[in-house]
Amino acid sequence: MSNLKNFLFILIASYCATFLRFYVDNNFIISIFGSFLFGVVIGSRLGKSLNNILLSGFCSCFTSFSGFIFFLYRFISQQEFLRIILYLNIVFISNLLMMYFGFMMSRKMT
Repeated sequence: MSNLKNFLFILIASYCATFLRFYVDNNFIISIFGSFLFGVVIGSRLGKSLNNILLSGFCSCFTSFSGFIFFLYRFISQQEFLRIILYLNIVFISNLLMMYFGFMMSRKMT
């Protein structure tokens, strides 16, 4: 019964994240916020099931890799290769920094 309950909570978290993503139409902001939240969850000492709900359910659906890839595809189709390189570097570096910042904030709060 516990596995079914966790599965249902993951589905609900996924639905909420997808619904929220529908209303935020900025891949960069979603990516930054998702990385920060990911860092907070990892840094917190939460139980395994709550970690799964937040990371696999909410964060994975909210930060949707397909949105990131579609954004890059638009640059490729417009042959803006310099923008691709700049965007990739900015996104990777800022996401890593935000994840680390979230992790450190979470550790200091607990």
